[in-house]
Amino acid sequence: MRNIFLFYFIFPMLCFSINNVNDILFSVDDNHVTSEEFIKVYNKNLDLITDQSQKNIDNYLQLYIDYKLKVLEAYDKKYNENESYISELNKYSAQLASNYLFDKKSQDSLLKEAYERTKKEINADHILIRIDQESIDTLDIYNRLLSYRSEFRNNKLEYLKKKYHDGKNVFVENLGYFSAFKMVYSFETKAYETDINQVSMPFRTRFGFHIVKVNDVRNSLGQVTVGHIMLLKKNNESELKINSLYDSIVNGSNFESLAKKYSDDKKTSSLGGKLKPFTSGQLNSLPFEKAAFELQDVGQVSKPIQTKFGWHILKLYSKTELKSFKELQSSLLKKIKNNSRSSVISNSFYNKLLKKYAVSYNNDLTFFLNELKGADNNNPWVIPNNIEKNKLLVSFNNVKLNYLDFANYIVNNALNNQFIYKPIQELYKDFINESLMNYYKNNLYSENENYRFVYNEYRDGLLLFDLMTNEVWNKAKEDTLALKKYYNNNKSLFANVDKTIKPYDEVSGEVISNYQLLFEKKWINSLREKRTIFIDKKVLKKIKKNIKNK
Repeated sequence: MRNIFLFYFIFPMLCFSINNVNDILFSVDDNHVTSEEFIKVYNKNLDLITDQSQKNIDNYLQLYIDYKLKVLEAYDKKYNENESYISELNKYSAQLASNYLFDKKSQDSLLKEAYERTKKEINADHILIRIDQESIDTLDIYNRLLSYRSEFRNNKLEYLKKKYHDGKNVFVENLGYFSAFKMVYSFETKAYETDINQVSMPFRTRFGFHIVKVNDVRNSLGQVTVGHIMLLKKNNESELKINSLYDSIVNGSNFESLAKKYSDDKKTSSLGGKLKPFTSGQLNSLPFEKAAFELQDVGQVSKPIQTKFGWHILKLYSKTELKSFKELQSSLLKKIKNNSRSSVISNSFYNKLLKKYAVSYNNDLTFFLNELKGADNNNPWVIPNNIEKNKLLVSFNNVKLNYLDFANYIVNNALNNQFIYKPIQELYKDFINESLMNYYKNNLYSENENYRFVYNEYRDGLLLFDLMTNEVWNKAKEDTLALKKYYNNNKSLFANVDKTIKPYDEVSGEVISNYQLLFEKKWINSLREKRTIFIDKKVLKKIKKNIKNK
């Protein structure tokens, strides 16, 4: 987007206020500017102004009147009808709107929670009974896990693994150490809510039902960068060879050279064995992770270790502690948006809209339940002829949604990612949420004051950029006769230290800049002459008084 010099309309806490913010401070023809608008603009720009004379209310008022004169001139010349202007404004509008379509309070809360969890790492075991996401009859599974809790608390994992684990429907596993974002959010939350040596109540994730036992909680180990030489477990000679390589490194051989020559990890061997930085719980190998974090000094090399992948020798390149919240904030936010946590933020925002618009809805979905029986990807549902098209389902403000509206939504949105029809209640909830969001987006300009003023700021600023480019800057720059005349009449402005005059070609840029300012001043005077400007002195006096008192 273009760089545009704007009067800013964003609202921090005001430095001062007046009794009636709707008082009209000034008018240009029939266009009125209230005290509220002027105060917000003045207050926002106060810290940006370097010219002290512009901080004077009277001077600033004249600048703002000039700004409004330019905006009106742009509309008179129909710059707002240019296709390029409309296209860029629409792009900006969509981008700006996205900042107002979520619950910031909920997002900030999840950010702080994520950072606090990142500071701690949990070691946990769990028992999982797999079920389909669509399964509704789950009481038996819940009760089975309830019956396992006492055994889980009082017995070793290996005993339970032999008794219950089948690797298909029931899984009994140690998960190692993990922190935020390493597990699905609902599992992570239950683990962080469970005390050490305690077992949670059964809970559900998209994988099935779980109970989790927390074995230990420790402070974050931070982040480590290591390299490794890996030999696959092809035969008994692998162990002999890895020990031989270790002895060579101890005796002075270069780790990276040996990694390039002998490592079976072809993704890293060309890099001398170096891996990307990782945190605890990020790798699918507990022995490897343990060996990596046990290295203390940069350059230190581990003794050979064995994992399910083969034999390894590790070398430490760097080790850092957990970064501050400020340093991690942007990366945490990105993870939240790409994580199931994002649904928490969305649901919070939808709930606010439900309350805001006092939504009324009919929960009797018997017609749709009956009609959708047997529908699947091979037998897609078609809206029946006997549907009561106009029967009311949802209403809020001036919006009324009927059976046909929901039916059309089902046709377009019923299948999930596995091409299975979603439950009717889920579809109905999504239908209401989407309808609320669309209504809110379409009415954002009238409903959200912050959005309205920021949008106006860009809308008018974009107009002024085009206006000033065409009516002032280019005209002044392209009038070579006027530029030469200005130079000849003001040669003293372009003198050397010894008072000799610099040739025009040497100072043409400075000449153009100076002449553009002069041209703009004359142009603004012409705009003032063709408009009627009225300033309410009483309102201006009240503003000055409030500033002085502050």
